[in-house]
Amino acid sequence: MFGKLCKLEGRYLIRFFGPMWALVLVLSVINRYTFWSMENESGSDLLGALMLFALVMAACAMCVVALVAVLQRFYNGLLKDEGYLMFTLPVKSGALINAKGLMATLFIVVTGIVGVLISVIIGSKAFLWSDITAGFREFLRYTREAGISGFDWTMILLWGIIAVVVTTASGLYHIYASIALGHLAKKHRIGWAVVAYLGINFALSAIMGVLGNTRVLNHLVRWLEDITSAADGVRMVVFLELGYVALGAVLTVVFFFITRQILEKRLNLE
Repeated sequence: MFGKLCKLEGRYLIRFFGPMWALVLVLSVINRYTFWSMENESGSDLLGALMLFALVMAACAMCVVALVAVLQRFYNGLLKDEGYLMFTLPVKSGALINAKGLMATLFIVVTGIVGVLISVIIGSKAFLWSDITAGFREFLRYTREAGISGFDWTMILLWGIIAVVVTTASGLYHIYASIALGHLAKKHRIGWAVVAYLGINFALSAIMGVLGNTRVLNHLVRWLEDITSAADGVRMVVFLELGYVALGAVLTVVFFFITRQILEKRLNLE
């Protein structure tokens, strides 16, 4: 059943994300040629400027649509009239929350990948692939001489990707918990959700401030000061990534339980 819920969420979100992804990628390809034709004085400056402006606006709209779509899906799907149908399904509220959270995280991460592709598509006209590969080989040679192996780069990349995914999920669940807390109010629920979001941020900042005065952080600072080799630097990067993963995972679980508890005990769809 959880798989069916994820499939349902994916079908809904692709209607928003799909056209935006296609639009920005097409505009990126167009800009790849118009921008560099301007550099070679073989194209229209006005056309190139218009295409670049259209790409920037489309990229900004893509980011806005990404956030609005996932939040609207959660709010309307569980806390508005559609919630009457969703909560009649033979699944627990936790599965409903996680289906939305998982698919929302996936689509936002893919949106970030599309953003990277925009830069790759436009920038690929400026460099020859032979230059890129030669530079990459030179970079690998330098890192090997510095004592950084391919395994080290694999760990940095792997845990970096995991950290991005987990922190994205924690950010979404943070908003979900805020919306659920705002739903406890009888009036102005969106406004109270914003207040709850800011309140949680303030509480987290206060907690991090307290933790910042602990011996653990002092040891971490001394560790940073003692880094003298590339290998030590790699270990520190991986350690920091692991820290982001752990923190993001803990926050995601906390926000999930807050949201689930409210939906199970205090839900009011009137």
